[in-house]
Amino acid sequence: MIKDGSNTDKDNMENNNNELITGSCNGDRVYQRKFFNKYKNHIHSLVYLMLGNNFDIDDVIQQVFIQIYKSLYNYQGLSSLDTWIYRITSKVCIDQLRKKYRKRQVNVIKTGIDIEAHQDLQEMNPSIENEHTELKEQVQKGLNSLSEDKRLVLILFEIEGFSLQEISDIIRKPLGTVKSRLFHGRKELAKYLKEYIS
Repeated sequence: MIKDGSNTDKDNMENNNNELITGSCNGDRVYQRKFFNKYKNHIHSLVYLMLGNNFDIDDVIQQVFIQIYKSLYNYQGLSSLDTWIYRITSKVCIDQLRKKYRKRQVNVIKTGIDIEAHQDLQEMNPSIENEHTELKEQVQKGLNSLSEDKRLVLILFEIEGFSLQEISDIIRKPLGTVKSRLFHGRKELAKYLKEYIS
């Protein structure tokens, strides 16, 4: 999630966004490149978490940006630009998932252990490394077992850091629906992991 700062920072960000939108809508390659560079990492993160390695991530990201550029003319500022972009990205991801009939694989977010610490851990105790890898695989399988709707809410809330209201705006569902999907998604994932640990 792209974090906002003070009110002044928000005003500056809004002005910059307006310039990016206007320039991109006018077909200005410089502004389109700036727009792409500003949002590519955030879009990549969500696409990767939703789809995993069973999809061509770069191709999906390209589809997202094509959809964004096509839709920029219709952006009215009723929600923040960030929310609007995540909405489009989420829709493209869910469309991709629904086109697939085989079981999907979703990769879990990085553990937060930096590379050096990770290497030290592996050298000190390979069995811990094996357990860590196995647990990641089980969490991944647990996420696979969730519907795409629950998975999306979990990723947006737990990993991307959006509030429930922001998620409601992104997926265009009532707040109660968001809370329900988060609750049941957490419950199903916990149940899956509990059975694995047992």
